[in-house]
Amino acid sequence: MRTRADSPTKVCTVPDCDSPLRARGLCSTHYNQRHQPGRHAARAVPCTVCGTETQRPTNSRRRPTCSVDCRTLLQHGGTAGASGTYDWAKDAARRARLAGATVVDLFDRSEVFVRDQWVCQLCGLPTDVTASPFDPASPTVDHVVPLSKGGEHTLANTQCSHLGCNSSKADH
Repeated sequence: MRTRADSPTKVCTVPDCDSPLRARGLCSTHYNQRHQPGRHAARAVPCTVCGTETQRPTNSRRRPTCSVDCRTLLQHGGTAGASGTYDWAKDAARRARLAGATVVDLFDRSEVFVRDQWVCQLCGLPTDVTASPFDPASPTVDHVVPLSKGGEHTLANTQCSHLGCNSSKADH
């Protein structure tokens, strides 16, 4: 049921904001900022890769990183300019065990990429080796049979895929 506040003709009263009015003369974003200021408050947490303290939202589902270099290292493994002790293979094995995988092998993601010749096995197009880890064209390791569906964390059950293709596939 539509209410007067959902009117498409009324907009937020904050200057330069053209978002639709939701409550008390404000759009959803400005309402939450004004009336629920601690809702997504940042807190100090250590970077997953190098341990440097960084600010992250309380409910963040991503592993915290302090810089693009650390995020790249976390995403792609190997060395990307950051100096840390992060080991992708050990972290991937740990996450696989947490997801319920019964067979967990240690292998490096570069083995998957080289075996598949840096080509996405879901769409058949080459991945962009130099892409930012946030770029949908960046290479990621995909489990053919998802861990959530009983798949194993083995070299034989993994394939190279674009971040975008892997995200779209999800656990299907």
